[in-house]
Amino acid sequence: MKSAVVIKVNDLPLCDKFYREVLQIGSSELISSFGCFYRLGEESGLYLIKTTAKFLEHGSSAASWSFTTPDMAALEARLKKSGYPLFKETFHLGYDECRRGTDPEGNQFFVMEEK
Repeated sequence: MKSAVVIKVNDLPLCDKFYREVLQIGSSELISSFGCFYRLGEESGLYLIKTTAKFLEHGSSAASWSFTTPDMAALEARLKKSGYPLFKETFHLGYDECRRGTDPEGNQFFVMEEK
């Protein structure tokens, strides 16, 4: 089964830069003025879709996405330097520790360090 996360954003260039440079998820395989796509694995990906809807409540959304990182300390340092700190979470999703962060528009994500 193939799957993808779709995240709606208002400022596509800002969010694209955040996902590429801060989260370091790789270069976008497809980019236009309406959205971009990042391949996260052979069967998964992430879309950033530009929207003009100012009413979106990103921070309180019931949906979010998660990923693993090989170096939590390095990711945490990049996020903190960029003004987006990580917070400890109470659930662990099968990993030793889970952290919660947000992108520049408040879209939540969860990150765990690879075992």
